[in-house]
Amino acid sequence: MIHFIVWIVVSAIAGFVASKIINKSGSGLLMDIVLGIVGGFVGGFIVNHLSFLHRFGGRGGTSGFVIEIIVAIAGAMLVIWIYDMLFRRRGA
Repeated sequence: MIHFIVWIVVSAIAGFVASKIINKSGSGLLMDIVLGIVGGFVGGFIVNHLSFLHRFGGRGGTSGFVIEIIVAIAGAMLVIWIYDMLFRRRGA
């Protein structure tokens, strides 16, 4: 249970970081957090289901935590990019 809560917090922070990387201005703090959590799930799903990526996940310790942060940020970046393409008005 603690791991799940930490993962949600890391994903929320990853959403904030990813929003600053993708669109510089973010989508609002709450939306950044939500998209980060969704992105964390997406990133975790991709890594857990692609066997060659799963090898980099580590088994706990610092390296595993760092990989989880990277995966959460990458997943959040993907989700935010898709969100921006679908819902943001360009030039408005």
